[in-house]
Amino acid sequence: MTGLDRKVWLRLEAICFSRGPRRVLDDVSLSFRPAELTLLVGANGSGKTTLLKIISGLLKPDQATLEYQSRQIGWRRLRNTLLTETCYLHQNPYLFDANVFDNISYGLKVMGAPGQLLRERTDLALETTSLQHLAQRHSSELSSGERQRVAIARAWALSPRLMLMDEPLANMDQAARHQCRLLIRQLQESGMGIILTSHEGRHKGLDITREIKLADGRLTQQSPLPSGSTVVPLRPV
Repeated sequence: MTGLDRKVWLRLEAICFSRGPRRVLDDVSLSFRPAELTLLVGANGSGKTTLLKIISGLLKPDQATLEYQSRQIGWRRLRNTLLTETCYLHQNPYLFDANVFDNISYGLKVMGAPGQLLRERTDLALETTSLQHLAQRHSSELSSGERQRVAIARAWALSPRLMLMDEPLANMDQAARHQCRLLIRQLQESGMGIILTSHEGRHKGLDITREIKLADGRLTQQSPLPSGSTVVPLRPV
């Protein structure tokens, strides 16, 4: 990561989100740099998944203040950016009724990548995630750990700046967890930012940049956020 620009590229402050009468997130603030690995810890129902969906642009907060690349920005424009520069991985990733190669290449195909680029990028994703031997294996024949790695490879092929992983190590045996940790470290070393949620404490084998604890929709512990930038309140869409 020599020479990597470690400046904050995304800042979301004072995020609030309610579902009916329940306040799911209450005044949550986060900022993001390249190559950071953030461990987001919290019990089931603490708001972790909701926060990831907001950061990935899949869910609009009730209110927030926003900054992208040191510039003020409204939610509508930021959402379009988040949908292309972040990737949200569900705990139980959905794979298509197809082989591993076709699953990984799906996003590139939707984006209209030319055939040669699609093949080259998919082959590189397979190599990066050490899945070459499974390229022609049908998704129904994969273990839970292999399915998670295929989902990560599919996301990696799209070159996101930030990958959001919702409990990626759950329901895996020790061997699968080890392979997944190695892959996460490799992605981080390449400069990709990562948020990893867990209901557990620190994970061995991962280079955690910061640990954030979420309880009842509020951050109870977090690393200090960089200061010195102004942000703009969220405007209604």
